[in-house]
Amino acid sequence: MLPGARTDNGAIYVTQGPPPAGTPLVGGIAVSPLGVIYASQSVAPVFDPEDLFQNSEQGAWYDPSDLSTMFQDAAGTTPVTADGQPVGLIRDKSGRNNHASQATAAKRPLYKTDGTLHWLQFDGVNSALATASIDFTVTGNVTVFIGIDKLSDATVGTVFGIGDVNVNNRCLYIRAPGDIGTPTYRIGMKGPAWAEANGGIATAPVTNVITDIAQCAAPRQELRINAVSSVVNTDNPAMPTFGNLPIYIAETGSGMQYSNSHIYSLIALGRLATTQEITDTETWVANKTGISLP
Repeated sequence: MLPGARTDNGAIYVTQGPPPAGTPLVGGIAVSPLGVIYASQSVAPVFDPEDLFQNSEQGAWYDPSDLSTMFQDAAGTTPVTADGQPVGLIRDKSGRNNHASQATAAKRPLYKTDGTLHWLQFDGVNSALATASIDFTVTGNVTVFIGIDKLSDATVGTVFGIGDVNVNNRCLYIRAPGDIGTPTYRIGMKGPAWAEANGGIATAPVTNVITDIAQCAAPRQELRINAVSSVVNTDNPAMPTFGNLPIYIAETGSGMQYSNSHIYSLIALGRLATTQEITDTETWVANKTGISLP
């Protein structure tokens, strides 16, 4: 692709530099005497989650469909190559090197595939992944995208957390179900106090794209389910930023509330995503998850 500038919605609208000698002109394209190429119609590039991190934003992106990022051991020496193998390490594709791992062999999720879709299988008993501490003190805003099968409503399972919800004073979490016997997703932020909210009814087994948009200073937290806003929570006392804390996947961080779920994709972005980015990312995650959005 030729280099170019972009509009706010990601469309390429001007590319600088003369075309190679002999390149034919195409209708709708004009070249100025200075060699600037103007397109009369914008051309939307193919979205890639890596685009979300182009300004060195903090965060992580885990993609189980990319076998090159997964290893059976936490040290990253034995690649994952086949359905049913344990995942001791999944590498972060955001460029921030916030890889997620599990040192205890018996607690590793499994890589699963049906030949088309790819996911991490968490058993709801003890399987989970975690990162080293990530410096989220630089941001008071986080946007999280997850493609997930919620497999049980029998017990509370923590799907995602920045920080341990039982220990840290500044953290973010997503639970499913919201409470025992409540077949919902539950979002929460912990600052000087707790503030939680249950999302729309999502009785297991159910497959969803869930998006969590969290603002510390506002404070505001919104849960979207399959690209539709489900609940907005503004009750948490304001806090300046999140902490320098690990990401926990499928547990609280205290070895509690293990999630019985399949995760197809997980992206944690250390800022508020734009409206266009939310649409693009939810669509990308939906494709990885095998569902259609409204």
